[in-house]
Amino acid sequence: MAGTRWRCPECHEMRAPKTYRRHQKYGCPSLRRRASKLRTAAEATLTRLRRLGLVARSPPPHCPSPHFNRRHPPNVPPPPAFCELLQSPALPVVDHAMGEPGFDPNFRFVTPGAGPGPSSREQSPRFAPYNPAEEEEEEEEEDPLAALPWMHGIAPHDYYELIVQEELLRKGGLRLPDYHRLTVQAFNYKVDTDISGRAYSKLPRAFPDHLANLPMEPKLQRQIDKISAFGARAIHCCINSCIAYTGVYQRLELCPWCGEARYTAHRKNPVRRVPRRTFHYLPLIPRLINLFRSPPMAELLQYRSRRRPEPNTLSDIFDGRYYLQLLQEFVYLGGTRLGHRFFSSNTDMTLGLSTDGVGPFKTRKQQCWPLIIINYNLPPSIRTRLENILCLGVIPGPRTPKELDTFLEPFIDELEELARGVPAFNAANRHPFVLRAYLIAAFGDMPAVAKMMEMKGPNGKLPCRACKIRGVRARHGPHPNTNYIPLSRPFDDEPHATRRYDPQNLPLRTHTEYLEEAMWVEEAQNDAEEGRRSLRTGINGLAPLARVPGLSFPVSFPHDFMHLIFENIIPTLFDLWTRSGNFEAFGSGTEEYLLHPDVWTTIAEACPLAGNNIPYTFGCRVPDPKKKRAELTAEARLLLATMLGPVLLRGRFVHQKYYRHFIELVRLINMCIDFEITPNDIVTIREGFAKWVKDYEKYYYMNDQARLSACTLPLHALLHIANDIEAMGPVWAYWAFPMERFCGALTRASMSRRFPYSSINRRVLQLAQLSQIKLVYGLTEELELDERQENIRHGVQYDHYPDLVFINPSKTLPLQRSLQLKIAKYLGPVIGIPVEDMSNALANRPLKVWGRMQRLDKSLAEAVVGGDVIRGAMVVPSNKTMRDASHVWFHSKMSRWRWDRPHAVEFPNEILSYGQTGMFVVIEADLIASLNVPNPCTQVLAVIMAFPHLRYHNDADLVEYRLSSGNYAGAEVVDATKIDCLIGRITTEHQGSFVVERTSVVGQVDMLDVTVEID
Repeated sequence: MAGTRWRCPECHEMRAPKTYRRHQKYGCPSLRRRASKLRTAAEATLTRLRRLGLVARSPPPHCPSPHFNRRHPPNVPPPPAFCELLQSPALPVVDHAMGEPGFDPNFRFVTPGAGPGPSSREQSPRFAPYNPAEEEEEEEEEDPLAALPWMHGIAPHDYYELIVQEELLRKGGLRLPDYHRLTVQAFNYKVDTDISGRAYSKLPRAFPDHLANLPMEPKLQRQIDKISAFGARAIHCCINSCIAYTGVYQRLELCPWCGEARYTAHRKNPVRRVPRRTFHYLPLIPRLINLFRSPPMAELLQYRSRRRPEPNTLSDIFDGRYYLQLLQEFVYLGGTRLGHRFFSSNTDMTLGLSTDGVGPFKTRKQQCWPLIIINYNLPPSIRTRLENILCLGVIPGPRTPKELDTFLEPFIDELEELARGVPAFNAANRHPFVLRAYLIAAFGDMPAVAKMMEMKGPNGKLPCRACKIRGVRARHGPHPNTNYIPLSRPFDDEPHATRRYDPQNLPLRTHTEYLEEAMWVEEAQNDAEEGRRSLRTGINGLAPLARVPGLSFPVSFPHDFMHLIFENIIPTLFDLWTRSGNFEAFGSGTEEYLLHPDVWTTIAEACPLAGNNIPYTFGCRVPDPKKKRAELTAEARLLLATMLGPVLLRGRFVHQKYYRHFIELVRLINMCIDFEITPNDIVTIREGFAKWVKDYEKYYYMNDQARLSACTLPLHALLHIANDIEAMGPVWAYWAFPMERFCGALTRASMSRRFPYSSINRRVLQLAQLSQIKLVYGLTEELELDERQENIRHGVQYDHYPDLVFINPSKTLPLQRSLQLKIAKYLGPVIGIPVEDMSNALANRPLKVWGRMQRLDKSLAEAVVGGDVIRGAMVVPSNKTMRDASHVWFHSKMSRWRWDRPHAVEFPNEILSYGQTGMFVVIEADLIASLNVPNPCTQVLAVIMAFPHLRYHNDADLVEYRLSSGNYAGAEVVDATKIDCLIGRITTEHQGSFVVERTSVVGQVDMLDVTVEID
């Protein structure tokens, strides 16, 4: 592109590519500056904030010297009273009951103000004095829609269309005609199985007696287009995916970045021009409307309005400070205040946007960018299922888009329309209503969010999107031009530079400052000035997402915990300890924190073996991080850090301070990914990460400029996690695991090697069309092809055990005499009969024995969901292919918390214990009634072989256990309700055996699919 110059269509001058882009986006400086919707909205926002006294009229960022980013005292806004004096007097607000008064030409010569003077008004009945008594006597006019609140905002023609839907619902809903049923069934089979077109075309020949009339492609797709009434909107884009021709670029014929032509001649008709590449946008509004047309889905969408937050607890995005703040604000659109507040209606929807790059063939040479929407109105247990994720489209590759916001332009237009409201019908209460939806969160990895926010990104001089900390360059090493951001930089020789930042008092960015600085950058008169302003602020320009009501910069762009911790911090630590990856040449190689190669090999080989003794519900198997590093997913690193790491790294470092530093990180991770977080937890997280980052710099960076590469942007972002949680709720509400799941499903789908992006576009369109057909015609159950394994397993529940389900296999057999005595010894005092009588009743009597038990839990939406499925090892023996799910955490009166004590000690109160479940024994009510026990009821007992020796390690929050000559303690009998949850086990060669507990969201948030499998 060097030396390339293009003619500007407005000023007709030859310009460099960067200048050409500036002219297209902002207008030519020689002409009048283009007044875009985006800039108008931003200026209106700043004006409104200034009128409220929340923002002082501060000048644009100014640097008095050639040195950039000099720190200045913060601009303190003047008192509100002084702000009011600065404002020009506002015009009085006049409420015209019948609209604005019209102009009558007959009165065009009347002098304004002419008529009777103030002295004569008392004699005129038109200016009668105000009498409050007369007003009280008048009857107040009632609002005709007071009893029908859902009618507000619905136009008459929309109302009658929605009434038709109400009549259809009363008659059973919209029915699919019989002659279309085979078409929909065939389409459902093809999309669900992802069968190739060639294999699908052979079905009529394979089953000529049954599928002779099966519709073939492309006729099948044409019929589905009509049945679903849903299609994609083709938007022209650059052949290299630099931009989409939307907004200010919609009339261009050359890409302003790479110069490639927008059109090419038609293959059959050279006179006709066709776009070289298109981005297929899937409209959002019709899909949101159709969600409410399905009665079951409409009920689920009421989760937001029905949930009752617990005081001083953050358990979802709706408990964050930002959402609670929006509830008090009116909706503004382009400077105009709409007549409603955010989320003032129970049907208002809360949305989140996520994007990330994915290689369709598992390579980074080619990438496409899916755009997905998370529907926060759905309960957390189902909102991230693939069928509930709304895909807006996939930006085609092979390259990363230069201006991501141009692909978001149609989505932003829809969000503006949704802020005003669109007519819809609620099948849950059978009423029409105005549907509104607001985007309040956007997340992804750091490069993706930098593109959405129009910021410099990770390698900028001001790389952080949350604060204005300044980056410094290493000047030595393999990356001398990379900016790093340590807290301490004593070697920084720039005048007035900050030598040390306070991790708990960083110079945070605000929404107002972002708008002011972004507009200041856009007002630059030439490329050089724009570059300098952009470098000083870290902002490239005003992001189009600033038009969206409900988004605040940078609050609405929280850091993605998945990429931050499990894709950056954890790999960085292991690379530092093993001197591999990006840190292969880092340091001298003699540092104290380095692990010996043999030790690292032992740890890596133990990771896949540990999966055999950890239940599958805890997560996936962790592959060998040394030999199969490329197979490590974010979920695998999560488990490696929080479960395996504390055990496998114990005693491996020369100095224990590095192990304690890692354990502190694990403790903070577990607090962050917990389901519920309290304000005290937020304080602990804020102070904990501040101390952890300072210790990290002390241990690995050592204030050495040559070691600056250890101070990456993700490390600094840890200091903003507490603020993100406080504003937007727990990190699991906006982490990128749903995005990774969607990308995985996309790459697993069959696609053309020659035209991969066309295949992906067709795939996401067909999934959206199938979803719409299921919702509109009520075919969700009928078109389900999988025998979906229910979250709650089928089994037997007993009256006094409502939270337990007992699952096959089951047997009826007499127990061993020793076990009968233990059952009698436990059950006799419970039901109030002598132990000897209980023992005689059990002698030689067959009893019902179950092999599995499932605990039932409650989700965040207060719905009953299936929990752990526990296996009885005596009834269901293990094999090499099964992951152990028989060891449990239970409550017992037998204490084994003495490492050197040979026998257990009985306590009056129950304490925590661990062991292996053997079986579940049912003592029927009939047997108990035969012993003359009043009000007999069935008793279900668990037979557990406990660990004989337990020891707690306070430094790492670990429980170590030891067997007696390789054997468990004798069988112990407890009530089945005393079992709390499953546990895992990790056994090392020399460090002993440890219990792995699931104390946070790990293993409870659905990473892959919300189903229950056997073992």
